Amino acid sequence: MSASLFRCVSKSLAAGLLLMAGPALATPPKSYRQEVVVAGSHFQGVHGLAVDGKGNLLASNLLGQSVHAVNLSTGVVSTLVGPPLGGADDVALGPDGSIYWTGYFSGQLMRRTPDGKTRVIARNLPGLNSLAFRGDGRLYVTQLGRGDALWEVDPTGRKPPRKVIDAPGYLNGFEFGPDGRLYGPLILKGQIARVDVDTGLIEKVAEGFTVPVAVNFDARRENLYVVDAATGELVRVRLPSGAKEVVAKLPTGLDNLAVGPDDQVYVSNMVDNDIRVVNPADGAVRLLVESRLSVPSGIAVVPDDPEETLYVADVYALRQVGGRDGRVTQTTRVLLSQLNFPMNVSVTARHVVLSTAYLGSHSTLQVLDRGTGALLRTIPTPNGAQGVVELEDGTLLVAEAATGRLARVDTSEPAVTTVLAERLGGPVGLAADTKANEPAVYVTEVRSGKVTRVRLSDGARRTVATGLKAPEGIALHPDGGLIVAEVGRKRLVRIDAATGRVTVLASGLCIGLPESEGLPPGYIPTGVAVGASGTLYVTSDIESALYRFVPVP
Repeated sequence: MSASLFRCVSKSLAAGLLLMAGPALATPPKSYRQEVVVAGSHFQGVHGLAVDGKGNLLASNLLGQSVHAVNLSTGVVSTLVGPPLGGADDVALGPDGSIYWTGYFSGQLMRRTPDGKTRVIARNLPGLNSLAFRGDGRLYVTQLGRGDALWEVDPTGRKPPRKVIDAPGYLNGFEFGPDGRLYGPLILKGQIARVDVDTGLIEKVAEGFTVPVAVNFDARRENLYVVDAATGELVRVRLPSGAKEVVAKLPTGLDNLAVGPDDQVYVSNMVDNDIRVVNPADGAVRLLVESRLSVPSGIAVVPDDPEETLYVADVYALRQVGGRDGRVTQTTRVLLSQLNFPMNVSVTARHVVLSTAYLGSHSTLQVLDRGTGALLRTIPTPNGAQGVVELEDGTLLVAEAATGRLARVDTSEPAVTTVLAERLGGPVGLAADTKANEPAVYVTEVRSGKVTRVRLSDGARRTVATGLKAPEGIALHPDGGLIVAEVGRKRLVRIDAATGRVTVLASGLCIGLPESEGLPPGYIPTGVAVGASGTLYVTSDIESALYRFVPVP
């Protein structure tokens, strides 16, 4: 990782650091050496793209809440709009040089004028996704997932949006053609369509796609390039016949594309968190922006593994990473599989259990066979699930951050959910202690700043530590201590489970993206895991990186 990528200055501590704003601290039992396991990226999944005509590619970063510029010659990335305003699913350049972007979670359409002023020009459009300008300066946006509609929006924000079409079939990344018609994919129909935005008439242009997600015209504006997220194909569609030709085969998880003035095609991939350049003349592909992780959040160490293999819930993928060598050995991708945007992970001898914090239909628990990777069970969790732990009898414990509940899920058919504890202050991380005389689970409460011990037999609770600022990931150390990512203070701490005394192990960590509307407390959780060697592992949502803290004798 280049030094310019680091935006935080971390410090591993050999002695406790007393902070007046926090709880009383104990002397740390040992010091730690911080190391990079997997180097990071500027992005947390790359989405919409647009060429700005000045040698840059505008790139949207939804979960990272940023809009970036990528130099087309060097691949150097700079941030134009940072968190929390820059949460963009797609981005476009207006006639006056203003940058516009869509907030999928916030439901807001944003504008940044050339003088650097940023403002909201439309609100209350949940699932706001793609956008494009017509040649006459009129601006159109779509809702997708949390809505299904095409809207015309006043670029100045003075007039209210006008609905053009209701339920077109998930119209995604689109562009206007030389005929003034809107061309774009209808995801639910596997088609490319042409839309008359004045009459609402929709005409089929091409079909037979699996998950077409975006189109762009070539430099001569004669034919369309289409990316299919499920197949990884970049397809040229000849107009007006609709004949298709595969130009390049890329990894699955494609999200958007843009065509440069030299006809080079820039393609974003949210799963691999990268941008590739395709030469349509010969299909040659090169990387412009490269990453190894997308949005690392929850992590778990494989039990009794001397190599300390990690399962990483990477939001757009589930990955296995060598804790000692950082090698990514296996990736299960969304879209190509039944995987549903993993944000937390629990590992046992038999199973890998994933949870998803997205609210609504995407929120699930998924149980996988650890040996084969096969999906055994998907359990809906409409309240949004943060941390998850599988107990020895197969029961799942789930932190419902949005409701403040700790739930117990019996995985019989059908699954039965009961409440073990409620009125928790934004429960996010879970660490089970099943070998204690009274088995219990430790819960981090991101809102109240507590770590709470909840007895498994009856839900009785005891406050272990208070005064923390946004604690998220938690893991039980072999010595009985609790390792917690205190995200609000960007530090890693050890908590004595008996006394509640806190030791700072490292500070200045690159953790803690701002929370976003549409996701429960904790947003993208910072994951913590402890290997049998005592090595501590921590994910960075800000840098999309994975770190380890090695005990120093």
